[in-house]
Amino acid sequence: MSIYETLSVPFRYVDSIEHKQHILLLYEDPAYARLIEFRFIKNGLADGETCVYVTHEDSGSIVLKFLNYGIPLQYFQSGKLRVIQMHETCCTGEAMLEKSKKDVEGILDGLIPPYRIVGRIVPNISTIDGISVQLEIERKTHSCFEDFRGSVMCTYDISAIEKTRRKTWMENLRQTHHTVIHATQFGQGGVLCPR
Repeated sequence: MSIYETLSVPFRYVDSIEHKQHILLLYEDPAYARLIEFRFIKNGLADGETCVYVTHEDSGSIVLKFLNYGIPLQYFQSGKLRVIQMHETCCTGEAMLEKSKKDVEGILDGLIPPYRIVGRIVPNISTIDGISVQLEIERKTHSCFEDFRGSVMCTYDISAIEKTRRKTWMENLRQTHHTVIHATQFGQGGVLCPR
């Protein structure tokens, strides 16, 4: 059995990406999700793409995790890989949407194609306002994806999604992406192409 045959379905999919995609990563195991995200970035860097990792964690700790994963420091020094920390804000849905639009513009400003972006704009998706704003960003991104010049992997911890309408939110998320990676327990999961 080759090493490729022993890889999980999500890893095999990430390794097979040849053209731009709007990907939804739904996960239950954060450590497993991080490996999928980092592999997506590493593959992009190997192909000469510029990469951005958007996080709600401390950006310095994420850089260290990339280095421990085997991503050379030179990618950070050359600007080929950037880590951007999103900060949570307490405001109304409308104000949150305006801030999120500015955050997206800031991420895309000066980004050299082809590129790969991993992450999510709204830190707290456990509230109706938070998930609603994030879903609006997803709809907008998907509707104008032809204008994007790279791939985007949007990441969601299933347990963090607002609980009262979680099933509906997840279905709406699935409909606004080309591909869905569902990463369950470590080494398991599947890939769906809803359209």
